[in-house]
Amino acid sequence: MNVKMSWAAAERACLSLDGNLASIRSTNEYNFIRQLVLSSSKTNASSWIGGHDSAEEGNWLWSDGSKFLFHHWGKGQPNNANGNEDCMEINFTEQDFVNDRNCAMKLPFICARPIKPSYAF
Repeated sequence: MNVKMSWAAAERACLSLDGNLASIRSTNEYNFIRQLVLSSSKTNASSWIGGHDSAEEGNWLWSDGSKFLFHHWGKGQPNNANGNEDCMEINFTEQDFVNDRNCAMKLPFICARPIKPSYAF
């Protein structure tokens, strides 16, 4: 199913599943998420992930509160085109490209939630 929502609606949907929009903390996670999108949609569909700078322009945060250490932006990105791009998408134009985008755009999205350890006694 290819559900498309604004960034905020997508984050609310992820929260309802006890998660958040996906954060990317390493090259391996970046590659994993790109492969996940490709395998589920059969394309490199542009998709929302959890990065945003809506609180303060240029101060990027992950919606799950984890530390923002991300350096895989596409060339010239983030650029805040038209002064209105505060949310992060992966696979911009179906390319290996991360971009800032207008949060009202309706895109598919990737949710993630932490794995809770189980304890055996």
